[in-house]
Amino acid sequence: MNTSKTPVKLTPLHSAAQRLGATFIEQRGWRIPQVYTTLEDEVVAAQERLTLADETSNGKLLLEGDQAESVLMDTFDLGSLKINEGHDGIYRLRSDLFFISTPPGREISIRKKLTTASAASEQFVTITEVTHGRAEIRVIGPHSQELLSKVCGLDFHPSAFPNETAKQSSLAKTTQLIIRCDIGELPAFSIIGVQSLGPYVWDTMMEAGTEFGVVPIGRAALAALGEE
Repeated sequence: MNTSKTPVKLTPLHSAAQRLGATFIEQRGWRIPQVYTTLEDEVVAAQERLTLADETSNGKLLLEGDQAESVLMDTFDLGSLKINEGHDGIYRLRSDLFFISTPPGREISIRKKLTTASAASEQFVTITEVTHGRAEIRVIGPHSQELLSKVCGLDFHPSAFPNETAKQSSLAKTTQLIIRCDIGELPAFSIIGVQSLGPYVWDTMMEAGTEFGVVPIGRAALAALGEE
């Protein structure tokens, strides 16, 4: 139960999670699914088949400008990245545009660090927090590449889309940022797009994944898989 005066934030997939029978926890001000069925069944599904998870609560920042790379290198121990490459949650989408993914709540401190570094070096960049404007769906499991190939025209073979790769593309006729972010040896992708389209993208992938035995999983299973 939330006893603070701060309103609980709901993800755009909250209604879908309720419909699927999820139980919820509150984390960093967000109400998120903890488990849908049992922890054991959800972990097995992720390891052997295909699962979807709501990770909208993850922090999301955009860093834009001709000097964006320099500001990042001043702030983090980060080498140069090619377009579509990433490292430790930082992904280069264009020569002058980076996407930064953080654990829930950490986007605030990261934004402050970037702002401080930009001011100290007198390098101008634009830092935009898009956490609340974007839905994030995690696709996890051995059949994740097959599912994504049904709804997106990109080549998801590891040789074409290795771990820590980020590409913007059409997925189910919507514009999405697709990031490969494996959990150990387990294939996993984050699908990030406009919040209002989140329920549609979720339902589309759930339907497309039926043949692979897709099921939703909650925060408990993500933690057990080693995501936290």
